[in-house]
Amino acid sequence: MTSIRVLAPTTAFGIGLLKNEIKTHSGENVLISPISVSIALAMPMNGAHGDTQKEILQGLSLPDYGGLQTTNLSYANLLADLADNEALGVDLKIANAIWANRDVTFKQEFLDTNSQSFKAQVTSADFAAPATLAAINQWASDNTKTLIPTILDSISPDHIMFLLNAVYFKGEWNVKFDKSLTKEEDFHAPTGSVKCHLMQRSDEMLYQRGANFEAVKLPFGDSKRINLYVYLPNDGISVDNFVGGLTEATIANLAIWDWLSEGTLLLPRFQLDYETELNDGLKKLGMNRAFSSDADFSGMAGGKVSISEVKHKTFAKFDEEGGEAAAVTAVSMATECVRMPWTMRCDRPFVAALYDEGTGSLLFIGVVNAPK
Repeated sequence: MTSIRVLAPTTAFGIGLLKNEIKTHSGENVLISPISVSIALAMPMNGAHGDTQKEILQGLSLPDYGGLQTTNLSYANLLADLADNEALGVDLKIANAIWANRDVTFKQEFLDTNSQSFKAQVTSADFAAPATLAAINQWASDNTKTLIPTILDSISPDHIMFLLNAVYFKGEWNVKFDKSLTKEEDFHAPTGSVKCHLMQRSDEMLYQRGANFEAVKLPFGDSKRINLYVYLPNDGISVDNFVGGLTEATIANLAIWDWLSEGTLLLPRFQLDYETELNDGLKKLGMNRAFSSDADFSGMAGGKVSISEVKHKTFAKFDEEGGEAAAVTAVSMATECVRMPWTMRCDRPFVAALYDEGTGSLLFIGVVNAPK
């Protein structure tokens, strides 16, 4: 059974995250997967205590039940529900994974909880080996059918764990667009007109008009359970301003809309590729402590552990046949590097170099075999 406790708050979280992304990427294409980010952050939350856990809960717009057992059960129910592709009428796959640095001792309860509630594949790996970075990126590629071939650029010495979520979607419209009606037209972008392939449908559709927008929902598959919601702000209202006023109610009202009306829809084929670091946006939603030296992830491992980066990549393509989309979220956990005292005793031959960092010039270099 679908868990409303998770489904509804994910919408509020997603809208908040989108508003922050729009502020920093105004005029650009933006695409995020709230469910992917929510699941990816819910996994490390199982190792968080005190205010760190509370801030993550609030940032994700999740209620605090006084413990994570109910929250984990809600996510488990959600994942089980979305795994039923026959009922959904589309191809939808959600995968979770944890890569743990083999040189760090992690709490077994933390690993077991994520394995059970999120079906996370847990791998202990050598973080200094190039093969580990390749394996993580291969996992991202495999679980998005190559739409997102990589998620990490490197693994630094302070990284101790990566918690990843991948979402892949592919579906056909319940009623497809007639390709013969698609025409090349002008699309009026903020930077000026650009050419696009404008698809067209004249039919009874689920169309809604609001105070400052018009909207249509386009169902996928015979079940019509998954839909693409398209919101067009009224002429004279920027999409940034529309997003600024977007609420859960805007989404919920279209979700329950079942009034068919005759009309014509002109919608461009579109493809989006997006990549972002969500640290700042998540902090603005209240998750400050998790990224700071005050973070308490003692339920995960000993020592000072915090989130160093939340990286998010997405892809989406919609045409006359239907749509395909993918997302990967990687939560990087890091620990403060321990600086061990050291002694450098130059009592044997050594190399010395004089180097200009301003120009990158090696001015002098030599070997000292016998100092004078």
